Amino acid sequence: MNYPLIVSAVSAAFAGSAFVISCLNYRVSRRLPNENKLFEEKFRSYRSVITALNTAGAVYIECANEFHELKLSERELRKAKDELNDELAKAYYLMEDTAYEQTLVLPDEVLEPIDDFFDLFSQEDFLNDVAKAGKVDAFEEKLNDLFDAVINAMREDLAFDKLDKGLKRRIGGSSRVIRIKTENTDNVTEN
Repeated sequence: MNYPLIVSAVSAAFAGSAFVISCLNYRVSRRLPNENKLFEEKFRSYRSVITALNTAGAVYIECANEFHELKLSERELRKAKDELNDELAKAYYLMEDTAYEQTLVLPDEVLEPIDDFFDLFSQEDFLNDVAKAGKVDAFEEKLNDLFDAVINAMREDLAFDKLDKGLKRRIGGSSRVIRIKTENTDNVTEN
């Protein structure tokens, strides 16, 4: 048997497999920083859109409740309605500007529920339509449902469930529990 030939063939096979693994690792490593940067940008965009939607929703509900109370007390509605409409317009345009700024990063699956959110806000005479008895609660319920749809679309796009499972798996084994005894109760704290 020719042992030097076998040794050189095995060495060449190891070198070839190391080369292939290095090339694959390079391809994955080259993409990883770009994927991380895109994830960070999406997360930042989603956070600003969520804040704008939440703020606009709170302003709309507050204005609707205030207008409903004004209607019941029969105070000067015209001036109050104009002021409330100005507040609603500011909230709408803040929400719209924020969503348009982030349009480049937002995928269609996220833009669709945001469009539904805009449709809810773009009623012709919002205060008169919504500020009727019982309508404010129905509007708030619809608003919460649409907000949940936007959040769920964002979570799905960012694959938070997969990230959360991976994170739990990664830190699950290294997590330790510390028991702290107080006078009357036992508290368990995780590190």
